[in-house]
Amino acid sequence: MARPEQKPAGGAARRFAINLIGVVGLVYGGLAIVGYLFQSAILDFTQAPYRWLQLEGAARLLPPAMVLVVCLFVAYLLERGADSE
Repeated sequence: MARPEQKPAGGAARRFAINLIGVVGLVYGGLAIVGYLFQSAILDFTQAPYRWLQLEGAARLLPPAMVLVVCLFVAYLLERGADSE
């Protein structure tokens, strides 16, 4: 009689890392873009890491967009790796 394979218990640390990377991407990527688009003073903390670049116009959106894409990609890779184990 064949038994179905069971996933190993645990993986909480990997799940925490995936969630943390996702939150960083959403806060410093997505919210920073929203803050730039709406000129919101409430979201100034999300734009702080990019101020030293002194970019103007549409170029201000590139660093937060790169952070968002990279964080989502890394979270996807970690999630895919978690599924294969």
